[in-house]
This record gives sequence, C-alpha cells and structure tokens, in this order.
Amino acid sequence: MVALVAAVLAVRPGVRAGPGAPRVVGQQQRPATRLPADPGTELPRLLAKRARAVLRGDRAAFLATVDKRQKAFYKGQATLFANMRTVPFSTLIYKITDRRTSTRLRRHYHADQAIQAQVQASYQLRGQDASPVLARHSYTFVLTRSVWRIAGPGDSSQRRRDDTEIWDAGPVRTVHSARTLIVFHPGQGLLAGRLLRVADRAYAQVGAAWTGHWERKAVILVPKDEREAERLVGARDLSRVAAVASSSVESGATERVLGNRIVVNTDNVARYNGLNLQVLITHEMTHVATRTLGDGVPLLLVEGFADWAALKPLGYPFAVTRPNLARAVREGRFDGTLPGDGEFRDEDAAVAYDEGSAFCLWVADTYGAGRLRALYRGFKGSDPTGTTELDRGLRRVLHVSLKKAQGRWAAWVRDRL
Repeated sequence: MVALVAAVLAVRPGVRAGPGAPRVVGQQQRPATRLPADPGTELPRLLAKRARAVLRGDRAAFLATVDKRQKAFYKGQATLFANMRTVPFSTLIYKITDRRTSTRLRRHYHADQAIQAQVQASYQLRGQDASPVLARHSYTFVLTRSVWRIAGPGDSSQRRRDDTEIWDAGPVRTVHSARTLIVFHPGQGLLAGRLLRVADRAYAQVGAAWTGHWERKAVILVPKDEREAERLVGARDLSRVAAVASSSVESGATERVLGNRIVVNTDNVARYNGLNLQVLITHEMTHVATRTLGDGVPLLLVEGFADWAALKPLGYPFAVTRPNLARAVREGRFDGTLPGDGEFRDEDAAVAYDEGSAFCLWVADTYGAGRLRALYRGFKGSDPTGTTELDRGLRRVLHVSLKKAQGRWAAWVRDRL
C-alpha cells in the first residue's frame, strides 16, 4: 500500500498552464522507503499464517510462507503440507523459543537478513488430546525484498535436536473409538484394527491396577518400520523393543507432562498374537496412566508395575508369565538381587523385567495392591533413585529395609519356581 501511494504522488502533475506560462510545481516528493521488517513481529506472524493454513487446508497460504527460490525445499514443503492435511489436528500453534542471526547463511541464501530459530510446535489431535503435544523444529528464515520467508531447516547442530513426526514419512490414516486413536500409514489398516481392539480392552485392566487420575485416552502411532519408530522416539536401536510410551514435558517451573503417545515397533509387533498384543498395549497404557509421577521412580517399579498390571488379568502360573526369570532360576543364574535401572537396558533386560514384575507381585501378595500403589507414588517428583532412596521408600511404605525386602522377595521367587 505504501508503494502504491508513493507511486501516485510521484506521477501526479502540477497545475497545467497555458503555453509559455511558468510551470507550477508542488512540494517535492522523496522516494518512499520501507523500514526493514522487524523479525520479532514478522516471524511469529509468518508461523501463525503457516499454522492457520494447515488447519484450513489452504495450500497456497502455506507455501506462501516458504522461499520459492529454494526449489528442493519448496517441493518438500508442498509434500509436507499434503501429509499434514491427513492428520486430524484440532489445534496447531508455533512459537519461537530461540533465534540468532547468521551472516554465513545470509550470503548462502542471497538474502538481506538470515535468522536461525528454534521453533516449538504445540498441537492437539481432534477429540483426543486433553493436553497438547510439544515438538521441536528448527528453521532458517530469510528476508528478501522486505518479506520474511522460511528458506530451509536450521543448521546441523539445531537439526540434531529436531523431533520427528509420523507424517514426516508420508500421509497417514486413522481409526478411532471413543477413547483410542490409532495413526498409521496406508497399508497398515489390519494391524491398526487389531491395536484398536486391544487398546479398548486395556482401559479396564489398567483401571483395576491403578487408581490415580489420568486422561483414560491414548494415541497409538504405527510407523512403517523399526527405523521410523527409532526416529519418532529418538532412539538408536529398538530391535529388542516392541513399543515405547512417550510424553512431552513443558519447560518452566512446573515442568508439566503433556500429551501421550504409544509408538509401536511395527517390525516386532506385526507378528504378535492377540494375547501378546494385549499384554503389550496394557503395559504401555499403564505407563501413560502413571506418567505424571515423573522420572524419579526406579525402573524396578516403573516397568515392574506395568508388567504386573498387564499380566494380572491372565491368571496364568508364575513360571508362564515370567519365563525369563524361571529360566534364570533353573540355570542357577538368579542371584536374588533386585535389578538396578541399568539392568533394564543391557543384554539381560528380559530377566530384569521379569524380576521387576515379580517384585511388584510379591509386594501386592504380601502387603496388598494398595501398598504397591503407595510405594510407586512415594517416588513422585524425586530425582533419579539409587539404593539409598529405594531403601528409604521401602522403610516408609512397607516398614522394611531394602536388604530384608530383597531377601524375602528372593526366597519367595525360589519357592514359587
């Protein structure tokens, strides 16, 4: 609008006079100049336009936020928009959390200015998320001809911290019930249907084990393969993992735990029978139900309680539900020591899971399920727990030392097996 007005003023003639008369000239007009667009104002506007375009399905508006000169990136963004339109978003908000100018990138992109920024995406899926999911992205913004555009991702150091979403790998489809949403890629509808059925049965099983408040809803992501699953959860090797429950944490004084996702390792889960699939999803949904307790709970209880909740409804013999522990006892490899956090990540993790599950079963059988839940809650909000803190928690809730609890549990295990 400024440019248009300036052009009109520049060509508007003075008062016409007859031949030979002196020319009347008005006040001299200076060429109009534009002030540089303030990135503090313009970049949030650009991201808001991008979010609205996704929610409204406005492809042109979405691509108008991208630098057309970057042909490969522009094409990739067009594909990303098409993928994102298959996602049932109810809300989508972008917020810049950090930014810095870059002279090197200004020259690279032939721009007047270049800014690298960390961007936080906050979104909810329709009818599902009571709290938003947070994801980190990085962008390079460039200023050309007084207009800001997104020209590419951040530099390599920023990209290493970026989160991956399931729609980054391609379009998605969904199946849902009143409580559960399954998000999957085309061609995985059969597995998605099986997951939906066992998930809907899992709520009652989790409710029988855990009495705390939780959303009682879950989103299950079904990636194409193990490599995509690793990208979604930021892991290097999920070859021995069937599924992972994940949440995002809001930074700040409260550090609220937000969102809930269960990511399955499709390569492993696809061959599960119905019973194993049920145990798996009930286990992971228990993690979702107890996630607000934080990171301080020892894995002995985190994994053990989830296994106890999933195996409890089966009513199968102890040796059947804890086969790895049973084998260790038969082979003389059971040393009667409760597993530490590190043992849930090493090569003998399967035994550690069975030991944790057996410990929770021993607590529930000996002291009651209410005491087991109280023991779990007793570590809420604490820092990562060592043996000293575990001993203190056992004394406080069960009135027994770690040494005595461990000895009694080990004798109970050997008696059962």
